[in-house]
Amino acid sequence: MESKSASLRKAQAPLSCHFCNKQAVHWKCEECDVFMCTSCKGKIHQRLKSIQDHEIVSVSDIWKDNPPRRDVASEVISSVFNTYTTTIPAINSLLCSGDDFIYYMYSSKQEKSRLIKGKMLKSSIRILQTLEKRIFDIAVNKEGEILFNEMANNEVKILTDTGEINTVLDTSPLTLLSLHVNKDNELIAGLRDQGPSIPITDFSVRQVIILDGEYKRKVVLETDKKGRKLFSYPARIKTDSKNVLYIADIMDENKAGRIVAVNTNGRLKFTYNGSTDGQSFFPHGIAITPSDNIIISDWNKNSLHILNSRGELLGLHFVDKEYNIEFPNSLCIDNEGYLLIGSGLLIDSDARIYVTKIAERF
Repeated sequence: MESKSASLRKAQAPLSCHFCNKQAVHWKCEECDVFMCTSCKGKIHQRLKSIQDHEIVSVSDIWKDNPPRRDVASEVISSVFNTYTTTIPAINSLLCSGDDFIYYMYSSKQEKSRLIKGKMLKSSIRILQTLEKRIFDIAVNKEGEILFNEMANNEVKILTDTGEINTVLDTSPLTLLSLHVNKDNELIAGLRDQGPSIPITDFSVRQVIILDGEYKRKVVLETDKKGRKLFSYPARIKTDSKNVLYIADIMDENKAGRIVAVNTNGRLKFTYNGSTDGQSFFPHGIAITPSDNIIISDWNKNSLHILNSRGELLGLHFVDKEYNIEFPNSLCIDNEGYLLIGSGLLIDSDARIYVTKIAERF
């Protein structure tokens, strides 16, 4: 049997250009699925029709991103650095920003949600701002303003530090779901049509939109290149350093789902349906590490999954067994690289925020 190192050397052996069949390759077009030399990249590929949305990647980056496969680690976090007990029953969304600021909320269809901005101190969270409304999701822009959407309407609103609330977007007749702000300070939103959310039909509308600085639609992601729907119910959104979108996509009424990874040009990178045990996957929280690994919380199985940017499972950690972390709903990574985990169910309990250290291998 061929060794892993031999297989890697074989995979990295010089290839000939798809077009001229002479030069060594330096580039790959993901859409065309062809390798090419630098000369043919400019002279031939650039002249093909409809290539403006094609993704061209360096071959060296492909090899760098595909090291020899390792066994799936059983540890995603190596320790719990601190724990904060809150006064709300569940933390459905959790965001981190500089200077130890955090933003968290819980949402309930039966009562008002509570949005909280706080500052993490050594033994407690100092509450700086609160808002009680039936909120679905939150995001924070580079100006430190909180964007949120209420369940009762289809408006994106901004909450300033002074408590002023302004409406910046109305997506009617489509219903607003998830919110996210990417590294370019662009707002991204998940949308669906009115009526039952599940099941999906041929007439269902499920979109993720990217907006410009004036909150005008810049990109609409709905179907792949073959016209198939990309999303069922985009409940949470995160982006990495290359603005690849990772969506927690709910598939049924029990909130089982998957992760959908898609480029801003609509090209589907991968879908992840959980580990290979055949059981349902309940993704909710998503966090992106500085190396663009993706950490996902499965609140039903009290577990953390970590994937690389190609959708390969690197680690699966059942955090209830070792750290007594139950119902991990939401995730964020602070400026120091700690993974914060928001927990809790919508019952009479005090949800906790765990400050954890990510295992060094990730």
